[in-house]
Amino acid sequence: MKTKIAFLSAGLGNVSRGFEISAAVWFTELKNYPGVEVKLFSGGNYAGATKVWNTPRDGKIAAFIRKLNLIKDGCRLERITFGIGFLFQLIAYRPDIIWLQEETIGNLLLFFRKTFGFSYKILFCDGAPIGYNSIKQFDYLIFLHDYAMREAVEAGADPEKCAVIPHISLFPEHKLEKKAAREILNLEPDKLVIICVAAWNKYHKRIDYLLRETAKLGPGVTLLLCGQPEKDSDSLKEEAALLGIDVHWRTLTQKELSVAYMASDIFVLPSLHEGLGVVLIEAGAHSLPVVSHPHMGAKFILGEDYEGLTDLSEEGGFSEKIREYIQSGNLSQKGDETYDIINNKFNKNLLINKFINFVKAI
Repeated sequence: MKTKIAFLSAGLGNVSRGFEISAAVWFTELKNYPGVEVKLFSGGNYAGATKVWNTPRDGKIAAFIRKLNLIKDGCRLERITFGIGFLFQLIAYRPDIIWLQEETIGNLLLFFRKTFGFSYKILFCDGAPIGYNSIKQFDYLIFLHDYAMREAVEAGADPEKCAVIPHISLFPEHKLEKKAAREILNLEPDKLVIICVAAWNKYHKRIDYLLRETAKLGPGVTLLLCGQPEKDSDSLKEEAALLGIDVHWRTLTQKELSVAYMASDIFVLPSLHEGLGVVLIEAGAHSLPVVSHPHMGAKFILGEDYEGLTDLSEEGGFSEKIREYIQSGNLSQKGDETYDIINNKFNKNLLINKFINFVKAI
């Protein structure tokens, strides 16, 4: 008998971020895998998913409740209503294992199990991350890097019920010459193209810092910002205009994003903290040299001695590292070296086997 696994994401289809898309990627890779039956449940419309009733975080109801100062943002409302809506799917599908990353929904599932006598196990992936003390109530835990699992075990987690399994990342399906990729995206052929894949905000992804640092590099640089608008986006676009830099703001599909990577010369992620930083893996998979702050996710992905790890909390940290890369004159070689690091550690088949072996032990 096949093991039935439900993958849940309240935000999938309502927003487009790596956090939500990771659930869809696991579903896609496992749906034809022998011995398991998987089903994807989303809060919005998403290909291949079963949509669960909820109140979307950016919907009219959430906006109205925010105006009444009853909620700060719509995420918690979205997750609570999704959890309630999912109860009906639980009765119909009866999964053996539920994979999710949203603590609010997980706590509702614990309540449903106790109240209605369900027997499913909760496999919580700490993708945000929120830390062991907030998720220790769940049956099994997945961490995205070694440092996070080590902290959890030191705090009391049972190592037999934990695993380090990073999300499956976007590897190119085929190679495309840089010139052709730039023609598709309408980018100038002779400029240095720096790509950043992140939500357009200041508070976490620090796009304002990236704009200021790019301005220091002069007119021969194009900044390709691939992500989703947030409340900071308008002010960021105004700042970019004042700085006079060449910025392209793009919201892309996964297939289009692969082309964007292939059109670029260097990748940067300016945030100081990440649960993992899957986009670092994606950039390396597309043979791009990477610049990142040396947070735990980046050190796990690239290695603690990787050349592109630099202090991005400092003004001038990013622009100076870019100058070093340019002066080295071998961006292509550095990209190939980064690819080798990524392919050896984050090969899709390796990660799928780790996931399946962990599930079999549940």
